[in-house]
Amino acid sequence: MEIKLHANATTTPRVRKYLQESDKSDRELALELGISVTTVRRWRRRENTADRLTTPGKIHKALRQEQVALINALREMLQAPLDDLLFFVTQGLEIPLSRATLNRYLKPARPSRGTLLPKGKKALSAGIVPQQLNLHYFLLSLHREDDGEHHLLMAQEPVSGWWYARVYAGMSSRLLVNWLEEALTHCPVNIQCVETKGSSWCGIDLPAALDPWLLDKGMHAILISPPVDAQPVIVSTPLAEIIPVARNSTPDELVARLCLLVNEGRTQKKLGGITPQAFLQALRRDAV
Repeated sequence: MEIKLHANATTTPRVRKYLQESDKSDRELALELGISVTTVRRWRRRENTADRLTTPGKIHKALRQEQVALINALREMLQAPLDDLLFFVTQGLEIPLSRATLNRYLKPARPSRGTLLPKGKKALSAGIVPQQLNLHYFLLSLHREDDGEHHLLMAQEPVSGWWYARVYAGMSSRLLVNWLEEALTHCPVNIQCVETKGSSWCGIDLPAALDPWLLDKGMHAILISPPVDAQPVIVSTPLAEIIPVARNSTPDELVARLCLLVNEGRTQKKLGGITPQAFLQALRRDAV
């Protein structure tokens, strides 16, 4: 019969059985068999002679299901490597977890649609300059403790990964224009066009709401067709139970905190070892 032992085993099942049945002292058996006293005591305490499994019998989850969904959504939006994502989760959301735990709960990345555009310094080398904002809209159906329905508006500069986002309790054409004007004011570079998915957000006709204002600014919009159905993001648990920092922050303050960390909190290799904010500011200075 083939006997499989642990790679570092110093005893065989026959020796272990002898240890368990012997009347000699631990020290005498250790000297007799050329093993340590600790090994003798370990096997004398056990009732069998087989090696124990080295893998844990039960893996305890450190994250709630809602936290896993949130972190994977954040990863997809930011397209951040593991160490950067860990920084945003632990510092921005204040969810305590290790790098190994985070990696365990990340889902496989979705296959990209079409050709991925270069980012950072590679984009500049390819002649792609930061002059466009990609606009995103999400309808948030939050728990009643978080005041129910909210609207998340996000603007991203794709070359640097710079973000500007706000959360509003209501939605209107005027609010949309005011938000976009805020985003352009905060963005360190001169934006020439904006890109949206679909032609309607929360019943608002995007061309009717944005085109006159953009034309007045000397800019233009690119609408992605066909329209994308914005499915509401339903959160049936209070945010404070999912995101520790939400205990003392409103949803709007929370996304503002994340944007600040993304833009100024961590340097990125693809940007030449600086933050997205510093990357865009350097381009603006060079253009002057």
